[in-house]
Amino acid sequence: MAEPARIDVHGTDGAPHRRPVSANSGGDLRDALDDFLEIREFVATQEDGERALRDQPAMVSRFYDVVTSFYEYGWGQSFHFAPRRSGEGLHAAQRRLQAEVAGMLGLEPGARVADFGCGVGGPLINIAKTSGASITGLNLNAHQIARAERAVRRAGLQDTCGFLLANFMDVPLDDGHFDAAYSYEAICHAPHKNRCFREFYRLLRPGGQIALTEWCLTERFDANDPVHRDVRDRVELTNAVPNLLTTSRQIDAMKEAGFEVLSAKDKAVESDPGWPWYRSLQGRDLSLASLGRIPAGRWFTAKATSLLELLRIAPAGTGEAARILNVAADSLVEAGAAGIFTPSFLIHARKPGGSVSS
Repeated sequence: MAEPARIDVHGTDGAPHRRPVSANSGGDLRDALDDFLEIREFVATQEDGERALRDQPAMVSRFYDVVTSFYEYGWGQSFHFAPRRSGEGLHAAQRRLQAEVAGMLGLEPGARVADFGCGVGGPLINIAKTSGASITGLNLNAHQIARAERAVRRAGLQDTCGFLLANFMDVPLDDGHFDAAYSYEAICHAPHKNRCFREFYRLLRPGGQIALTEWCLTERFDANDPVHRDVRDRVELTNAVPNLLTTSRQIDAMKEAGFEVLSAKDKAVESDPGWPWYRSLQGRDLSLASLGRIPAGRWFTAKATSLLELLRIAPAGTGEAARILNVAADSLVEAGAAGIFTPSFLIHARKPGGSVSS
């Protein structure tokens, strides 16, 4: 399939301009896919930091207009990886990591908690059920929030949990609004990590704690190695995660924002050697989603999506979106197997002040 026409989001600097991109532009999958392809061009070429702060979050939101249905098929309601034990399914591993984070933060009934980049609400629902905390999910994508709100109602948590459509680098809430916060693999989409962490710091009360599991380059990543650079570029550009930090730089950025870092560890290395975090992306799990990753499954998916698009049962762009996500998955497997990337670098930090026990 030919690559769609590019979309300029650079304003009036003389480049071609087809239409503006907003966080939730509406339209069909083809429009959203066009915007996703523009993310790749934008991230690869832009040098203006302010322009990235202005435009990139909206473009990432359009990325999720493309991938949300695919993610739900492959991941269920929790869009994150987790260390795997031998014989453990992905969803069980996800719930175990969610329980670990909730316990780390000491969440309990009445606590006001933020879920930054909440997706369609899977972690929020699981953590709210087990802890009794009141959780606000923040997300820039209206489609995902609508799905999360329905899931919360089905879970009977609408009296204690809710959602806010907002850019988590600029949240319209008062200082110290939250007692605690967490995030699963969402901050990697932010164009300016330091600014993001400063906003989290502002939103927490003194003594409040935060736990983030994030996509990072490991210390084994060598920027002078062309193979490493190529893998990194493919991971970044096909997953809308520009400018990934190394684990050490992630810790430094948290400290620079004012946080006291209590612990930091790569959870991915806790996986059983035979059950790496990327196992499902290799097609090695016994699930329909995993079977779609093996060669026969890819061939069938390509043929099926082409037919469904021809018959107008599936929207135009479905096959192209699936192809891009296969490239993204291959890149993650390659980066994980090389040990130069982790999706689960867990930082537990605290905003100074208040009482240590709170």
